[in-house]
Amino acid sequence: MPMPGQPVCATETEALDQIARLGQTPKVFLWTENERSCPPDWGFIASLREGVPPSGIEAELKAWESQYPNAWLAVDMRDGMIPPSTVRPLDEILASLKRPVLVIVSRSPEQEDWPQWVLPE
Repeated sequence: MPMPGQPVCATETEALDQIARLGQTPKVFLWTENERSCPPDWGFIASLREGVPPSGIEAELKAWESQYPNAWLAVDMRDGMIPPSTVRPLDEILASLKRPVLVIVSRSPEQEDWPQWVLPE
């Protein structure tokens, strides 16, 4: 289960399946470069924007945090996607968030940076 300060990874399909198994469906926002990358019913946070420096991207994430205190953050780290443009290391930012964080990857069993999110059967 994703816990604040402890990001977990999953593919988009795995994340959608796991979320569907929860008793209550949390509001999830995808931090990604393109709004079209968001699954249905997920919100969008720009992880990269032309003309916006990394400090501005972090400031937008901070504003989102206070606007949606109970929402989950999903970070788009799939193959071919550009990681969020940030001043601080991404791991540091994700660990500091006081909310569940899903790292969306292309192949979760191969991911070594974050544990895979698997709910018990």
